[in-house]
Amino acid sequence: MIINIHQHLVRLAKLAIVENFRERQLRGENPDPPDLGDEAIQQTLATVLGLMAARRIDLAGASPRAKAMATHDGTAEQNEIWADLNNGLVLRAAQLNKGTFAPIGMLGQHPSVPAEKCAKQLVKWVEQGFIGFNFDPDGTGARWQGQPFTGRQWYPVFEAAEAMDVPLVIHASESCNDNFPHTAVHYLVGDTVGVVLPMVFASQLFKDFPRLRFVIPHGGGPLACQDGRFEALAAFNKKQGWANPHQLMEQGNLLVDSCMYKKRNMRALFDAIAADFILFGDESDGAFPEVINPETGDHYDNTKLYIDALEISEDDRDKVFEKNARRVYPKIEQWITVT
Repeated sequence: MIINIHQHLVRLAKLAIVENFRERQLRGENPDPPDLGDEAIQQTLATVLGLMAARRIDLAGASPRAKAMATHDGTAEQNEIWADLNNGLVLRAAQLNKGTFAPIGMLGQHPSVPAEKCAKQLVKWVEQGFIGFNFDPDGTGARWQGQPFTGRQWYPVFEAAEAMDVPLVIHASESCNDNFPHTAVHYLVGDTVGVVLPMVFASQLFKDFPRLRFVIPHGGGPLACQDGRFEALAAFNKKQGWANPHQLMEQGNLLVDSCMYKKRNMRALFDAIAADFILFGDESDGAFPEVINPETGDHYDNTKLYIDALEISEDDRDKVFEKNARRVYPKIEQWITVT
């Protein structure tokens, strides 16, 4: 079985009726959430479903568009409604395509929101079948003006995630900073922060939440080429309680996905990180749609091609494509169709 844990349903969030709702909401009009029929939802999924079939992906952990989280916008109340709308659409996509999608949600994050509110939202959606949640480590639109996301201000969310046995995917969102274009820079900064801050705060954070799991997308950000730097930093700051990222992986607290867009990048990822801690990620229409890699003649985001080309054991291949996802996302079992 091939399980992809990094699938954004971008076209759902880009529906005119959905974008119009958000625009009106941000203007303070308090509109009613749009009512989408099954056919409208299914039409937005045609490209993703076609790519999944062509790439022989059996099941995708599907989440809302990352940019659309826009946790810096609106108010805490508006963002809770916005998150619920997007989660509801993803859930319906999963229900309409049973055995094809497993829902991963977003939370109504905002600089002013009480973490307890997001924690309750997390529990609510897990009870409806969600297997994990994207979590914005910034929340200020790439201004990075808030407290470290690993701080106590988010402990209620971490407590809920641990109690419900779901991982948090540390994924940045929209950028309002021209120095940090969102996909080119801000997302990679978010990945780096997702690796480094757990290292810095490890001695207390994972003592308080030993079963908390963070998934770092896009190959773990800089880990594939800079794991030596982070090992050295951990050793240099050992007295301050820093942890080696490989130690956090061994503990089960830190995982990465395989969203790397060239064979050499994928090889570097597998050289740096053991297969036990890599989850297959393939964005299928979510990253650079229709942009072709001249080395393969296929889309850059067809990451399975790069893994297939690696000389790794069948056991490692099984871990990356299926077993790791089922271990890290145990709630996924309810969405797997037994044939």
